[in-house]
Amino acid sequence: MILVACARLLHASGREVAERLLPHTKTDIVSYLLLCATAGFCEEVIFRGYLQRQFSAWTGSTIAGLLLQAVVFGAGHGYQGPRLMAVITVFGCLFGLLAQWRRSLRPGMIAHFLQDSSALLVRFH
Repeated sequence: MILVACARLLHASGREVAERLLPHTKTDIVSYLLLCATAGFCEEVIFRGYLQRQFSAWTGSTIAGLLLQAVVFGAGHGYQGPRLMAVITVFGCLFGLLAQWRRSLRPGMIAHFLQDSSALLVRFH
């Protein structure tokens, strides 16, 4: 959410902000991979481990809980622009389904890390 506000203040597009966040040096790459691991862990705990369960309990519906956490997850990535925000909302649904199916956050943490770190392949391709 903070990055969304910064992007708007700087009048930067989602693509420009995302480009600035990608690594450029070897040190950046190591830092980026650590960031991917941290984001994968923390976001899965917050969104799937906490919010999905809370929304499910609040609404009385597992599906509603899954969808609500995915929408909040996507909105939190609004700095990447509307198109990527929609894609990230879909990823939130997929990670939520994975957490539900496996009854564990670990597979989602791994999938989240792999998805985030795949940006390196795009960057250096």
